Amino acid sequence: MKKTVNLDNIDRKLLNLLQKNNQIPTRILAEQVHTSQPTCLRRIKNLREAGVISADVALVDSFALGIGMMAFIEVSLKDQSDQKMQEFEVRMNKETAVMQCYFVSGDYDYFLVVHVPDMEVYYQFVRHVISGSGNVQHFQSRFPMKRAKFSTRILFDEKTDDLNVRVEK
Repeated sequence: MKKTVNLDNIDRKLLNLLQKNNQIPTRILAEQVHTSQPTCLRRIKNLREAGVISADVALVDSFALGIGMMAFIEVSLKDQSDQKMQEFEVRMNKETAVMQCYFVSGDYDYFLVVHVPDMEVYYQFVRHVISGSGNVQHFQSRFPMKRAKFSTRILFDEKTDDLNVRVEK
């Protein structure tokens, strides 16, 4: 069920600050948004409960850990029935190498972002997970040569009127 949440300029400023660093002490956050610390804590709690803040996570550099091979895989299914698509999605959700899975429009049914240590692991992944699913008609892999930009941040305009957003809750 979708719910509409109103984000005023203080909420948007908090979201911008928390997306840069969610470890900022509440005292400093409150100073930066010009509210009291209890008000700041209440607003953050409300944003979490409303589903605007969906998670507080640490972003880990996969390349620094030696999981340095990334692949973008486009997948077409043979059978595109709802049941078969759900089976594919469940299978992708179980795979730790699959970082993201999107049902997409266009020539392919799914777009995957996969992280693996090397080509041998990728080969095994393709054989067992992609080709081994029994319902993949065609897939195409692309390998990025350089990451020119990476961000998880959604920038909020702090100067505009209130913003109404729809969140699933």
